[in-house]
Amino acid sequence: MLFKGGVKEAAKMLSALSMVERERILIDIAKKDPKMAELLKQNLIVFEDLRFITVKMLVELLREINLNDLALGLRLASAELRTHILENVSTSIREEIQSVLNGKLRPVSDVEESVEKVMQVVRKKVEKGELILSSSSETMV
Repeated sequence: MLFKGGVKEAAKMLSALSMVERERILIDIAKKDPKMAELLKQNLIVFEDLRFITVKMLVELLREINLNDLALGLRLASAELRTHILENVSTSIREEIQSVLNGKLRPVSDVEESVEKVMQVVRKKVEKGELILSSSSETMV
């Protein structure tokens, strides 16, 4: 794989790491270059960014991901993300997600693996311009 360089590419590599590894590396970078760490954070695409997804984008995403992976990933997600997803899906999908959320305990590694499967699809869709994950309240056209 050819490395293109730049902050966006570095952020893309960081986003592929586990949450723990990513945070550790960002802390190390911040000690040496706080501005660079902040730039990387701004360019990272992480699971929590799904809280900015529109209903239409969520519907498109659900067509390409395994619902079980999303549901399992929501176990590690913030209440805000869980609420956003659950409020914007059909009743049957909500019930499916909740059954996984309330199901038997699973190793964190399984949950992180599910998050990564979802994020692989998300990153591809962001690169193609099919998903826009922005906290901006500005309307997109």
